[in-house]
Amino acid sequence: MHIQMKYTLKGISHFGFFEGLENLFSEIIKLLETDDIDEIEFRQKTDNLIIRTEEYLLEFIHPSTERILSLLDTSYNTIFDRYYSSYAVNKDPSIEKEIERLDRFRKSLRLTIGYLSMTETLLNPNLSILIETVSDKNDFILSKLNSVFGNEVYSIEQILYFNNIKFRDYETKEIAQDLSKRGYLILYDKYEQPDKVKISVKGARYIERKLNKINVIKQKGELDKKIDIIIEQLIKLGYGQEVIFDEIDELRHLQNKLSKKSWSQLLKGKMVDLATDKFISVEVAKSVYEYLTSSDFKLIK
Repeated sequence: MHIQMKYTLKGISHFGFFEGLENLFSEIIKLLETDDIDEIEFRQKTDNLIIRTEEYLLEFIHPSTERILSLLDTSYNTIFDRYYSSYAVNKDPSIEKEIERLDRFRKSLRLTIGYLSMTETLLNPNLSILIETVSDKNDFILSKLNSVFGNEVYSIEQILYFNNIKFRDYETKEIAQDLSKRGYLILYDKYEQPDKVKISVKGARYIERKLNKINVIKQKGELDKKIDIIIEQLIKLGYGQEVIFDEIDELRHLQNKLSKKSWSQLLKGKMVDLATDKFISVEVAKSVYEYLTSSDFKLIK
C-alpha cells in the first residue's frame, strides 16, 4: 500500500497559481515560434524558461516538489528517440535539437499542469478526500480525467498519488485494464506503461451522467433542509395557517417532478397568491422565494 503526501499552495491563490503556469507555457510557445534566432540564444532562453518554471513550482507548492519536478522533461533527444517537433519546420537545422528539447519540455509541462489541476487540495487545503472502495476510485479517476479531456495521457498512479489516495501494488494497472475493457478509458501502452490513459467519449458520458445525478440528489437534499427552516421560521413568526403548510408541502413533493425553472415559477406563483390573500406578508413572501431560489423576487413590490 502506498502512502502519499498532501500537496497545497502557499502564498498564492489557486487561480493565480495556474495563471502563472499558463503564462510560462505561453512564453514557451512564443519562443518555439520565434524566427531568426541562433542556437546559443535559443538554448539560453530555453534554460531560463526551464529554471523559472522549476523555481515557480518550488516557490508555491508545499511540502515538496520533488515528484512534481520529476514530471518535467528537460532532456535532449537521443539516438533512440524518434521525437519530432513540428516547430522545427523551416527553422535553421543548427537549432533543431534545441527546438526538440524545448518542445519536449512544453509537452511535459502541459501534463504537469494537468496533474496539478486534478489535485483537489491545491484548491481546498482543508479537504479530506474519502475514497475507500474500488468503485470510488474508478469514479474519481474518470471525473478527474474528464476535467482534462483532451489528447494528453495521464498515469492513474500519479492522479491517486497527488490526491493522497492509497493504492496497493499493481492496482492502478488493474483499474486501467478494467475501465478500458468497459470502454471508459483508452490505454496508451498496455505493456510498457499500462496505467497511462485518457478518457473515452463513452467514459465521459458515463461520469457526466453520474455526477449530474449526484448533484441533483445533493441539491434536493439541500432544498429539503431549506424548506424545513422556512417552516420553522414561519411558525416562529406566527404564520401557522394550514393552507400555508399545504402549499409548502406541495412544493416539497414537486421538486422531484419539475425542472428547477418550473419549480421556481410555481414557487413564485404560490408566494404571490399567499401574499395577495394576506396569509403572509409581502416581505415574508419575498424572503421565502429569495431564500429557496437564491434569486431576486422582482414581481412583489
